[in-house]
Amino acid sequence: MVKAGRPQGGPKGQSEQANALANFVRALTKDFTVRELAERYKISKTSWGEYRSGAKLIHLHLLKRLVHDLVRDERTRIQRWEDAQSLHAAAVAAQRPVPPANETASDRGVTPREAVEQATATLQDTERLVHLLLGVIAGLQMQLSPTSSSPLDGTKEQPGGMAAASDLEEAESRLVQVRLVQSAVTRVRDEAATYDIDPAAVPPGAAEAGRTEEGTQSLPARYATASREAAVILLVSRAALAQQHEAVQLLSARSVQADTPRSLPSAPSPAPALAGPPRTGGGAPAESGTPRRSWQRLPVVVAALVLTATVSGAAVYTVIDLRNAKPPAAGPASSPASTPASPSTATARTPSALRSSPPSPSASPAGPAPNAPAGAPGPAAVPKTFIGTWEGEFTEPGERTLSLRRIVVREGTVGTAVAHVLTLSRTALCQSQGTVTSAGASLTIGPGTATAPSTGPCDPTGDISLRSNDADTLTWTSGSTTTTLHHAASADRAVPTPYLGTWRAQDGNDPTSSVRMTIQQGPLGQARAEFSWDGDIHHCKGVSILASTGDGLKFGPETVTASEPAGFCTQTPSRIISPPQADTMHVEWFTPPDGSQPRAFAFHRAG
Repeated sequence: MVKAGRPQGGPKGQSEQANALANFVRALTKDFTVRELAERYKISKTSWGEYRSGAKLIHLHLLKRLVHDLVRDERTRIQRWEDAQSLHAAAVAAQRPVPPANETASDRGVTPREAVEQATATLQDTERLVHLLLGVIAGLQMQLSPTSSSPLDGTKEQPGGMAAASDLEEAESRLVQVRLVQSAVTRVRDEAATYDIDPAAVPPGAAEAGRTEEGTQSLPARYATASREAAVILLVSRAALAQQHEAVQLLSARSVQADTPRSLPSAPSPAPALAGPPRTGGGAPAESGTPRRSWQRLPVVVAALVLTATVSGAAVYTVIDLRNAKPPAAGPASSPASTPASPSTATARTPSALRSSPPSPSASPAGPAPNAPAGAPGPAAVPKTFIGTWEGEFTEPGERTLSLRRIVVREGTVGTAVAHVLTLSRTALCQSQGTVTSAGASLTIGPGTATAPSTGPCDPTGDISLRSNDADTLTWTSGSTTTTLHHAASADRAVPTPYLGTWRAQDGNDPTSSVRMTIQQGPLGQARAEFSWDGDIHHCKGVSILASTGDGLKFGPETVTASEPAGFCTQTPSRIISPPQADTMHVEWFTPPDGSQPRAFAFHRAG
């Protein structure tokens, strides 16, 4: 019997393949409302609405769980899983970024309007690729949890933890690279969107020189180099994303332990060869090469790394700053407005060159790009005032207990991942690695890559801005949240000895139930408190991760690792553990939003 709920309407995917996958998910979950699905799988109602409408593709590991949970007959389940893999592979392939069809863009440059349009399309591709990667990472993290098991044991044995850990490392690395591409393209778009040519400032004759064969207004001659460089960044970015997409699709198939990676459908239109940057010399074009298999990594990662070296250094600030570009010094009328790149420097930026030449081990990706203007500075270094460990607390809207923000900033330069971010709320503990996108009077850290262990609903972090107030405080701004951070003590072995060991308490809500807690040694973000709840009709196990060692300990929510009967045990809130007094220790959950009394326990050291 289909349960009542809001009418769904037709699928709204961006391709026929996405709609076909959405219809499959709808049929599979037809007996459930989005609220029931959200409660059962701990994923938001909004996400379930997007999966069933096709607005977003459902993650493959979640699709596998649905098939396992909702299809009872084993033979039918195996066939549905085969269908699900085919539909998902086709929907993902339909999202493959296609390199630009205009092969002369890097020679003639781009107008500001063209730059905005191309950058916007590229950023949409990066968002879809980030969504796919986050799904792969979540699935692999579940595999690596202590109690993970393969839902479809009858189709394939679960691979060893080393393979899953290697795939997780690769997925997180690829997410970092895609985020760097995203950051570079965002800067191109933002600079182009704010640029406006003043007709009165264009010298006589420059307007004619700035017109393309298509008759559209291009940049004045004095901005020709910046225009061509912006075009190159957009071209190389799209090429890198296309290659990353192919590798990530194979990685996605491996992450759910598919029998063999499915043959990947072709993109809707063939990907044309990507043109190189402007050049004046002759010579045969470099061979385009054939993409290698994802686990060999070289072409995709080299492309992304060289792109990173190009767009993360001073070249970005000089090349795509369309607003602040200055005309060259006055010279003879016959002097060219800019000097084109020589063949030797041009080949360093072409995708064909990226695929054919691995990076030198001694090369430093943080240095200036090979074709950066003479005398351009290298990437800015993180100021010493920001380096260290910082903590702060604030009250989130609707909550009664203070949430925690903790960030560790290491030495590095713009474009490098030097920040570890930990956030703790009543319902979630989230950890991520952040990449510095700008450094100066303030420090900007780009959207973070999620890292394990994390618990609860952890969305990708937005930009974080840090500003130094004095030697001991920083101001953290992220979205609408502003928090004052203070220097915090940091230790590799963060749990004080009196807390360590096994403790027992009685469950006040159930006189037949008791709970055992074991606190293990380890650093913040890694140390664990393991819980075991036993009653007449239930047995639950869970794990909490250490977030703070200030006045007492703060642990994140308890994530369920075992439940008997199935579905009986649920995640419980973050908790505060007071310093032990003799052999007794007080543990209290974070206060509920309604202000009611939080649950509290008196633990006694186990004999």
